[in-house]
Amino acid sequence: MAGGNDIPRRDADDYTNFLKAGSAGSFATQAGLDQYPFWQRMHAHPAYDAFWQGQALDKILAQRKPTVPMLWEQGLWDQEDMWGAIHAWQALKDADVKAPNTLVMGPWRHSGVNYNGSTLGPLEFEGDTAHQYRRDVFRPFFDEYLKPGSASVHLPDAIIYNTGDQKWDYYRSWPSVCESNCTGSLTPLYLADGHGLSFTRPTTDGADSYVSDPAHPVPFISRPFAFAQSSRWKPWLVQDQREAESRPDVVTYETEVLDEPVRVSGVPVADLFAATSGTDSDWVVKLIDVQPSMTPDDPKMGGYELPVSMDIFRGRYRKDFAKPEALQPDATLHYHFTLPAVNHVFAKGHRIMVQIQSSWFPLYDRNPQKFVPNIFDAKPADYTVATQSIHHGGKEATSILLPVVKQ
Repeated sequence: MAGGNDIPRRDADDYTNFLKAGSAGSFATQAGLDQYPFWQRMHAHPAYDAFWQGQALDKILAQRKPTVPMLWEQGLWDQEDMWGAIHAWQALKDADVKAPNTLVMGPWRHSGVNYNGSTLGPLEFEGDTAHQYRRDVFRPFFDEYLKPGSASVHLPDAIIYNTGDQKWDYYRSWPSVCESNCTGSLTPLYLADGHGLSFTRPTTDGADSYVSDPAHPVPFISRPFAFAQSSRWKPWLVQDQREAESRPDVVTYETEVLDEPVRVSGVPVADLFAATSGTDSDWVVKLIDVQPSMTPDDPKMGGYELPVSMDIFRGRYRKDFAKPEALQPDATLHYHFTLPAVNHVFAKGHRIMVQIQSSWFPLYDRNPQKFVPNIFDAKPADYTVATQSIHHGGKEATSILLPVVKQ
């Protein structure tokens, strides 16, 4: 819901601009976007129906089964397309395509592969990671297939930067742990009493509640913010999450200080048991690496809450992305959805944190928390305050299923 930078703004803070506009549909009308065919198509097809499924690149590629060698590039903190490359690559694997098919994921923002990859926000890597990739993978790949007489590089299944150990990992087969068709299974990290996290399933059940008010949505980045500020937009996915933690409409869970490293490589899954007093709701789940409070080698990272993987799920699509339906108020419902892929080590002395909230504004439009057929058309009266409850322990044990692998 960023909106073009050429659209007139009334306030320096885009949080305020979008909030005053109302729904996404109201913003489009006020900005004159409703005259464009693309907006009209989005408005006519707000769900992932047959119209969009028929244009999905992963489905099209799997059907056509390309025979040319393929090299897919993606940033682990890509703020604009966290979906495309990895899902196209996976679709071709699932379709048993015989052509070479390699995924590369670096510690980059969107298009970061084309620039200097030594840093991202406050993070400093071991050298220029983008140059390393272009030198060691990209050029040899194209030389092999386009330059006669070049050596064969025999690229593996996946080449992914380890954002904890600061090195490139080469995988003959990736991931090795997942929900199905892998050699290993995901490991549950359970929410627990006292806002704790544990790899042991809690025996007692409980719940933590917060109030979600669409009039005061959780900002996705510290305010004030304007989408025209590329210096803040490009690295926002590594922004310190301490500001969000301090809000009453964000619930936070944390492990004890780790006495040994925890390595994760694959696709985490949010396994959420939650209730809302409304008839629709958004659920934002964040997996975070909490740095030690004192980091003498890099003082700016002391206590830093580094996002490792974050995503949002709109409750109306709990059963079917093509067929939205209202939620039953105050009923504990099960939500099961993937988070972006990771290749990370939570180091000894760090903590693992999970944050859960119900808005991420204005990165995503506000959920009215009252079911309406098309959220683009939500009216001011549709936006209602809701009480959200996150359940843990017992039969309704919320967890993050982590792709834990041995060091």
